[in-house]
Amino acid sequence: MLLHFRYLVFAIFLLAIASAHAQTKDELEDKKDQLQKEIKLTNTLLQKAKYAKNQSVNTLSTLNKKISNRNAVILTLGLELQLYTDRISQLEIEIVRITSSIDQQKEELKALKSEYAVMIAHAYNQRDKNSRLAFLFSSKSFFQAFKRLRYLQEYSEYRKKQALNIEAAEQQLEKELILLKTQRALVAIEKNKRTKSLDLSVVEKQLLDVEKQQQGTLLKSLKRKEKKLKDELAAKEKTSKNLEIKIRKIIEDEIRKSRALANSSSKMTFSMTPEQTKLSNDFTENKSNFPWPVERGVVIEKYGVQKHPVLAGIETFNNGIKIITETGSFVRSIFAGTVSRIINIPGAGKAVIISHGDYFSVYSNLSGVLVKSGEDVDDKQNLGVVLVNNKTKESITELQIWKGSEKLDPSVWIYKAY
Repeated sequence: MLLHFRYLVFAIFLLAIASAHAQTKDELEDKKDQLQKEIKLTNTLLQKAKYAKNQSVNTLSTLNKKISNRNAVILTLGLELQLYTDRISQLEIEIVRITSSIDQQKEELKALKSEYAVMIAHAYNQRDKNSRLAFLFSSKSFFQAFKRLRYLQEYSEYRKKQALNIEAAEQQLEKELILLKTQRALVAIEKNKRTKSLDLSVVEKQLLDVEKQQQGTLLKSLKRKEKKLKDELAAKEKTSKNLEIKIRKIIEDEIRKSRALANSSSKMTFSMTPEQTKLSNDFTENKSNFPWPVERGVVIEKYGVQKHPVLAGIETFNNGIKIITETGSFVRSIFAGTVSRIINIPGAGKAVIISHGDYFSVYSNLSGVLVKSGEDVDDKQNLGVVLVNNKTKESITELQIWKGSEKLDPSVWIYKAY
């Protein structure tokens, strides 16, 4: 019974380890798969840039993102390798324990069988009924005869019990041997996985070295175009500022409308209807779970103050996040709401502003718009197509999120931005 209990406890322990290992392994696999998908997309975008002979800052940013993802893949593979190593170590420790337990059980079984053999031999010698009767009748007293009878009965029961103990010990030993075989098979499997992971890590590091060389070459080429880059940056900042001014004006108009409807004297806050309040609360509750504004894309510019990837000592401020995507990609709403306004941006296509209570999401750099002002939209509804830059052939859209007149970082609102 004790051996069976030990086996049960050990089996539960193994299952717990396997479950924890599988869960962590699955998480790493999911992360690695996601990174590889993004690397594949950046490869497609970079190949297109190469074909178009486009050496822009956005191309460098895309390559930088690819390198960042490659480093993350290598780190994930490193964690996998450590996981396999730890798992193998645990299994090998258990193999040593099981082997020791098997040796001990073999000795115990040998002793049981040896003792049982003596008992069988004794029983064989005493097999004659007359000898057992003689043993009883030779007693000097009734009390002694009674004790001898009890001895014969107990000896017979003990012999039967020993036979059962031997059978149980053999069964337990068989279980331990099967468990040992299983553990050794698991070690072989884990070692094979570790080898594959190690081989993949070597390949990824080789690819990383090539990409870093490409990065260095592109960076040198762009640094030779400093004046052109500064002119492009100035034009980009002017466009961004014009868009911000228009967004603020539209939001101020929305605030005035809400105040007028509610007869409120507040100048800076919305006076929302119950429906708008619910929509705003729903928007807040879904933070970090919003879908991406494009089905497939790579964030090449983050929100807030950013160092220029080429021009030393120059910083820019982004009002949102910029996402590079494939030509012909649709831009879609990240949440249900109402189209507040559609605006034209000279040299940068159109922008759609959607209100979600007192929140606003802004989608810019669109070539064609599929919705109209005042229209209610659902989440993931297509709003338009990303504009293609005539010179660079790049398709880049920007997502901004505002709460009233306050700009927010979209990366903390959409799902796994970076």
